[in-house]
Amino acid sequence: MDVFEAMSTCRAIRYLKPDPVDDDLIEQVVTAATWAPSPGNSQGRDFVVVTNPEKKRVIGEAVETVMAHRVAAMERPDRMHRLMLDGTEHLVETLKTCPVLIFVCGKAVYPYESPRESFVWSSIYPAAQNLIVAARALGLGTVFTTFQGTAEPVIRETLGIPEDVHIGCMIPLGWPDRNFGPLKRLPYDKVVHRDGWQGDLRTYPPTYDD
Repeated sequence: MDVFEAMSTCRAIRYLKPDPVDDDLIEQVVTAATWAPSPGNSQGRDFVVVTNPEKKRVIGEAVETVMAHRVAAMERPDRMHRLMLDGTEHLVETLKTCPVLIFVCGKAVYPYESPRESFVWSSIYPAAQNLIVAARALGLGTVFTTFQGTAEPVIRETLGIPEDVHIGCMIPLGWPDRNFGPLKRLPYDKVVHRDGWQGDLRTYPPTYDD
C-alpha cells in the first residue's frame, strides 16, 4: 500500500475481532517501529508484546475498573464525539480479549552523559506512529491509547516492567471489525504559517470542512 494512502486512511480502530494475529505480522509492525528516528540514533525504546490470555485479562480488567464509568459519563455532544466515545467504551470492555496489546516503552538513555526524560518521548512516539501506519498497510487495526496510565501498577507487576522504564503508550492490535476510511483532519491552509506566525488560523475545538 502506498504510504500516503496508509496514513490518510489510518482511522483509530476501537472495534477489533478476537481472531489471533500471526507472529510474523507482529514482527513486521514492530520492526517497522524500530525504523523510526530517535535522538542521536539512541533507539531508547522497547516493545512489550502481550498475547498471553491471562495477562491480557488481568490488564483489561484493571483498565476497565477505572475507565468504564469515566467513559460512560462523558458527554457526546455531536456525532464525532458519540462515535469516538462509544468506540472507546467498547474497547475498554473488550480489551481483555483483544488479540495483541503492545506497550511502547523506553528508558532515559540520551544524552549518554546526562540522560533527560524528554528524549524518551521523542523516541517512543515516532516508533508508535510507524507501528500504527505499518499495521494499516497490512490491514490490521490499531488505536493509540494512554490507558496504561489508569492501571500502571498492575501493568508493571503483570509484565515485570521495571520502574525506570517509562511506558509511553498502549496499542491494541488486531483484525478490524469496522472499516478503514478517509480521515477528517484540518486542511493545509488551517495549520500552516508561512515564514512566520500569522495568528490563530482555526477555532478550538477544531471545526472541519466537509
